[in-house]
Amino acid sequence: MSYLTEEDVARLLALPRPDTEAMVDLDDATRRAIDNRVSALVALIEGEPVKRVSTLYGLHRKTCKRMLELANEPAPGGGVHGFAVCLPQVRLVDPKPRAKDAPVLKHAYGMTRLVEAVPELKVALAKFKGPLPSRRQTSPAFNRLCGEVNRILGCAGRSEDDYPRNTRDGGRRALATFIGRLRTRAAELAMNLVVEPTLTKWAELSTPEPFDEAQVDGHYIDLKDQWCAIPLSDGAHRLTRVSGLMLLAEIDVASRACMGWTVIVDEAYSQFDFLCTIKRALMPWRPKDMSGRRMQYLPNAWMPSAINGPPPRGLRISVDNYSSHLAKHAKKALAQIRLGIYRFGHAGIPETRPHVEAFFKSIEVQVLRYLAGGFEPETKVRDEQKVSAQNSKAHPIFLHLLDDLLDIVFSTYNSTAHEGLQGRSPREVIEAYLADGGMPLRSSRTAEDVRDLGRFRIRVTIRGGNGELPHVTFGYATYRSEKLNTRPDLVGTTFNGYIEQDARFLVLLDATGQPYLELKTLPPYALTPHTLDERKRAHRWRKTRGQRWDGIGDLIDAFHAEVRDAASRLRWAADDVASGRVPKATPREPARSHAARTLEGFAPRGGAVSLRRR
Repeated sequence: MSYLTEEDVARLLALPRPDTEAMVDLDDATRRAIDNRVSALVALIEGEPVKRVSTLYGLHRKTCKRMLELANEPAPGGGVHGFAVCLPQVRLVDPKPRAKDAPVLKHAYGMTRLVEAVPELKVALAKFKGPLPSRRQTSPAFNRLCGEVNRILGCAGRSEDDYPRNTRDGGRRALATFIGRLRTRAAELAMNLVVEPTLTKWAELSTPEPFDEAQVDGHYIDLKDQWCAIPLSDGAHRLTRVSGLMLLAEIDVASRACMGWTVIVDEAYSQFDFLCTIKRALMPWRPKDMSGRRMQYLPNAWMPSAINGPPPRGLRISVDNYSSHLAKHAKKALAQIRLGIYRFGHAGIPETRPHVEAFFKSIEVQVLRYLAGGFEPETKVRDEQKVSAQNSKAHPIFLHLLDDLLDIVFSTYNSTAHEGLQGRSPREVIEAYLADGGMPLRSSRTAEDVRDLGRFRIRVTIRGGNGELPHVTFGYATYRSEKLNTRPDLVGTTFNGYIEQDARFLVLLDATGQPYLELKTLPPYALTPHTLDERKRAHRWRKTRGQRWDGIGDLIDAFHAEVRDAASRLRWAADDVASGRVPKATPREPARSHAARTLEGFAPRGGAVSLRRR
């Protein structure tokens, strides 16, 4: 007779019990017998005497004692047997062979004897949850298990000439068969038990409505040896190989609608690309002018931001813990401007963001893999498959044309029937939600929020004194203004400020958050418009060039020129030029003669004029 502690009693009573209503192949007498045994076991666990339970429920005393003992014994699949002991004709204990020593040669019940003789091996096989190998599919997890089994057997004093390592396959078939038997028995028991429902996921708390949650992620487009056309100053293009294309998208969970997207030429995306995707979902959508191109929108093309009024925004955004999502500027912009709830999950686990991953898969299969160089990556059950027969160099990517194509694709996707929505389209789901009185989050400040998402907010201190004019130093540049030159009293004062797309200008804010002063950079960063990222890269480039770049009046323009020149041999430079981060060179005006320049400002002489000498 085994004695139970209070913890054992609470744990056993919380275990799932046989669901006799779901056992359609049982007769009523068997169902009543199972329910009777369940009630008897509950009484035994709660402390009722075996004799009284035996008399009350009509069971033999030995049956009651055996049920109570087996209920708290470990099960092969983990845990304890629990209420599975109440099922009739269910084998809970393996038939143990008479010989208990581990076999040396292949023998009946050989693996069972080996497992009983080496307890550590039994634990390892019971804990294995990976897939078993088949004729068409290998299992790296099972290969690792075989290595662990060899280690356990070696520590137990078993040589390679002992069973099962002396078999032709090294014991792989015997291990797989034994694990399959354990899983079959555990599955048969689980089919007869009812598990109390528990709330473990956000979606189980309530039925999601449109714009309750959005998922944002990036996807590397499956293209090989991708070439892009880089614009030149004369309007022509030059072909250059790039690192690849990435697609960022924001997907509404309830309606599966694509709310915003961005395509970049690079092997990774930054926090600014991430914020650009968020911004695009908040900007009103209108069809582009496709005149002169062999593309056109469908009549029902639609995006969620095409709704009248301020575009709706999701209450909750789910992303992974990628560095661009966790960057300080991105998190601050989302918390202070975009507002809402943000969930940061783990990267590499697509099950936590299934809807955006399913969206990427659908767009890849239906559209993106048919671009030149498109392919299907290798999987566990299939080798890499070539999808597009076109040569990527003969059919390069023009980024502005790809952007127009994807705008048509995503607006068509939002109006196409979706199998996850019972044949409805994302547009139909959202319009039905709004027609029923749904109230998504909207804001009259959406236009200001879109502008603010593009601002880099900083906190700076005015420096100067001892003969030096007041100034601000930030991002390898010095900022000044004429108004600040006359305010030495501000030296040492700290201000909040922001930098927009053009990093040449820094706006300082007062205590109420209103613009107070606008500062501009000093040379060599004062002429060409640029971003903070471009300035930092130009500064690093300048340091590698040493004194050769000293005395240059416009470092940004010089940096752009060298990047355009290096685009034919450096992959990252080609990415910058193809994506537009480095603008194309402006055509230079032809030099005019000195005589022409001396006549500037004079009106032409009237009447007939002859230039012939007399």
